[in-house]
Amino acid sequence: MIKKISYLGLGTMGSGMASNLLKAGYQLTVWNRTAEKCEPFARKGARVAKMPADAVRDTDLVMYSLSNDDAVEKVVFDNDGILSAITAGQIAVDMSTVLPATSVREQEAYAKRGVDFLDAPVFGSKNESAKAKLWVLAAGKKEAFEKVKPVLEKLGQTVHYLGKNGNATAMKLVGNLIVALELEALAEGLVLARKAGLDLKTVMEVVKVADFRSPLLVGNGENILKRDFSTYFALQLMLKDANLIQRFSESLSSPIPALRVVQENLGDAVALGFGKENASALIKALEKRAGAANHVV
Repeated sequence: MIKKISYLGLGTMGSGMASNLLKAGYQLTVWNRTAEKCEPFARKGARVAKMPADAVRDTDLVMYSLSNDDAVEKVVFDNDGILSAITAGQIAVDMSTVLPATSVREQEAYAKRGVDFLDAPVFGSKNESAKAKLWVLAAGKKEAFEKVKPVLEKLGQTVHYLGKNGNATAMKLVGNLIVALELEALAEGLVLARKAGLDLKTVMEVVKVADFRSPLLVGNGENILKRDFSTYFALQLMLKDANLIQRFSESLSSPIPALRVVQENLGDAVALGFGKENASALIKALEKRAGAANHVV
């Protein structure tokens, strides 16, 4: 039974998940590149590690949520990284959004040390992470998944097993492709509706009930009308994910032509200085091109 867990990476998503592990009663060790983010967890009884290698010692399960493939490379593979200290019998779980090839490389490296590995990215954002309402994906050995599943259930409202390593990260990129296209469609639709002279409150009333409705469209649409771009999933991270999706699709020779439009608009929005705002701020790039900047209210 898993009792001791280390969690590395206390960003928007990781901090919520780590908090819920503490609430669930697990003995927790935390590490973050910016050490100050560990302080709230220390006050609640977590042990704070000085480096990734220190974090994994004397724990049953090593979990981490990092910003990109490069961060995984450093935290896992560097001289003072996870692999330098993890030992046979422990389980490692990467909850980052990365390329499936990165997940497979991790699995191969852990296997050489007798360590089982799951790639386990999640769907959801800040609120879902804090409230343990994420949608969790997992891939790897079924036996390892069954051991870790009770922990994952403390973090999300559903847990989905995808099979072999790399499949969960592949599913995450597929899902993020759909999210990116939905947000692009919402932004284009609202700007077009504004230019056509429609009342956007009425537009959103239709979006809430029509057969194309979705929680993502409704939530982001309502916030756009309020000009609320509080960060739940940063625009610059969506651009990062869009670039990952492009690389993944090219590796499989699978066409995703619509994504190129989204990448262009996300890039424009980042260049305009909106990268740290919510991903829905991509509408600001379209507003500027339409000559309707700051008028979607």
